[in-house]
Amino acid sequence: MLAEAGIPLGNQMVLLNGINNDKHIVRKLNQSLLKIRVKPYYIFHPKKVKGTSHFWVSFVEGIKIMESLRGRTSGMAIPTYIINGPKGMGKTPILPNYLLHLDDEKAIFRNWEGKCFEIENIDY
Repeated sequence: MLAEAGIPLGNQMVLLNGINNDKHIVRKLNQSLLKIRVKPYYIFHPKKVKGTSHFWVSFVEGIKIMESLRGRTSGMAIPTYIINGPKGMGKTPILPNYLLHLDDEKAIFRNWEGKCFEIENIDY
């Protein structure tokens, strides 16, 4: 009813060990959300809260899940992976590193397949 009324809808998922820390599950979830007009908005890295250690995942695991989405699904189905900074530091994106080098002359990138390419970085 909300989507029918024109209200934008977004999903905020917490990445949880043993629940949704699988690249195939995350991709399927995000694609299914889009089908019902819900934008996959955030994937939250879990906080280390007492009693929840069995849900914790590593940053490496989260980055691998994010990298598995790129090139394999629509950009609309790729949320922002974030960590909530402690003591009100705010939401900080955790991004795969696709920019490998940048100087005044060139930029070197890695694509989603791991292939590298270079582009001139000059003013026209």
